[in-house]
Amino acid sequence: MTVVPRHESIVHALLSYLDRAAPTSRMIFAAEASGAQEISYAELATAAGRSAAALAEGSVRRGDRVLLCLPTSPGFLTTFFGVQFLGAVPTAVATPGGFGSLELFADKFARLVDYLRPSAIVTTPAVAEALSALVHDVVVLDGDALHRRATSADAPTRAPVLPAADDVAFIQCTSGSTGTPKGVLVSHGNLAANCEQISRACGCGPDDTWVGWLPLYHDMGLIGGSLTPVFSGAAAVLLPPSRFLRAPAEWLQNVGKYRGTITAAPNFAFGYAAARIRDEDLDGVDLSSWRFLFCGAEPIVPETVRGFVDRFGRWGLPADALVPCYGMAEGALAITVAGPRAPFAYDAVGRTSLALDGEVVDVAEDDSDALHIVDCGPPVSGTELRIVDAQGSPLGENRLGHIQFRGPSRTAGYFALPAETAAATDADGWWQTGDLGYLRDGHLRVTGRHKDLIIIRGANYFPADFEKAAESVPGVRTGGVVACGHRGPGSDSEALHLIVETEVDAAEHDQLRRAIRAAVSVRTGVLAAGIALVPKRSIPKTTSGKVQRAEAYRRFLHNSTLVTASVGAR
Repeated sequence: MTVVPRHESIVHALLSYLDRAAPTSRMIFAAEASGAQEISYAELATAAGRSAAALAEGSVRRGDRVLLCLPTSPGFLTTFFGVQFLGAVPTAVATPGGFGSLELFADKFARLVDYLRPSAIVTTPAVAEALSALVHDVVVLDGDALHRRATSADAPTRAPVLPAADDVAFIQCTSGSTGTPKGVLVSHGNLAANCEQISRACGCGPDDTWVGWLPLYHDMGLIGGSLTPVFSGAAAVLLPPSRFLRAPAEWLQNVGKYRGTITAAPNFAFGYAAARIRDEDLDGVDLSSWRFLFCGAEPIVPETVRGFVDRFGRWGLPADALVPCYGMAEGALAITVAGPRAPFAYDAVGRTSLALDGEVVDVAEDDSDALHIVDCGPPVSGTELRIVDAQGSPLGENRLGHIQFRGPSRTAGYFALPAETAAATDADGWWQTGDLGYLRDGHLRVTGRHKDLIIIRGANYFPADFEKAAESVPGVRTGGVVACGHRGPGSDSEALHLIVETEVDAAEHDQLRRAIRAAVSVRTGVLAAGIALVPKRSIPKTTSGKVQRAEAYRRFLHNSTLVTASVGAR
């Protein structure tokens, strides 16, 4: 099915609001519980023209790359669209704080500057001061001053450059804490197609309100939470991620306040909200308007989803509102989306047959060999999906293999990384996602990342299965487990090692290790060779809260204390 977007680009979409007699669509920034800032899309379009003029004065030219290091705020969007109005290319990056130290932020930022070679950086005065020793020969602009110019009625404006489909709309930098960053080149055609695909999948339109808290440098937060509403005419309510982490009830309170209909969040967020929100926090809150909750960005755990739906059903949350999906920055955002469905759909398949033979065999849900794999739905309109073996030959349904896709939102690849781009594509336009999964009735089931597989005596295991088993033990922090395979000197196979966050007293550590080993063994049949217990917040995560397994493993290998503790747990 060919996808014909309703607008040629997101710039065309934003400009269309200037021609409407009574534009009512708006963006609401609920930064604090006591107040909010609003900007209509017509006002945003006008402000973007003024921002473009100010950026041009700051020596930004068409085709230049501009780094945006700004919090969730009206200033982020007036600057983002201002850069696009110039025909330049914005790249949003995280601000300091949240997950990671200032030193880690500075190191990542310096590598991004070296990689992207931007002509300008737009950030807050505090961040600009912190980066003064790192950034040379790059114009640094005050984001606060730029936004004041953009919203000043007497400031000069600049006519927008209307982009072609192949022009780059923005560069999305993939998560990662070490090594060379990867910047995904998202064209205006890719973005328009995916906004259209997402809008069709969830029925998003002028009567909808998207309520989200994901950061705007995250593809789900940027495309899902802000650009798709602009594209489709829906309203949007944006909370900073720090508000969600400190007071998750505000997410649901704003859904009730603004009659929110759509949202998107990773799996962990639904478990976090269910565990942290108190009944009294939701006095008077009505969630019955919330009809489509995208769940993606990381492995989806059925128990987590069920817990969220069951927990908040008494406040009117529809039983079928939470919808699994699958996507990645290289596909702009969404690749597959399930439909609303109750109960939540997943398969119970045999772990042993999947690990040894790559064959999907149904088993009883409570079978000790069962893996629960979520149905992430069919491809979005216009996108094709297939599963292939290690040689690239297509596999039939119910066979485990590598996930590939192609379609109008598939990006051209990575900025200035031709070898990496070539390795991920083939002559027919298929993109190798790096994920493993299988198809059933045309719907995708994702089992894990290929590079995260743990191979023990020839059998493939998915880290999430070990991690989920460990998290079931009292004293283990939810979302605070990393499973990794480690081959020691003289060993002919990897062995399972677990890095586990806990707050229990050191005197209870041996008992906790024994309990974790037992729980993992009962669930998976694998004995952990070692368990390293670490304090809370020791495991590295992305700015959206996703565990960084590769970085955790790197730290495991380079930290003699952890390795000793882990081996000592035998």
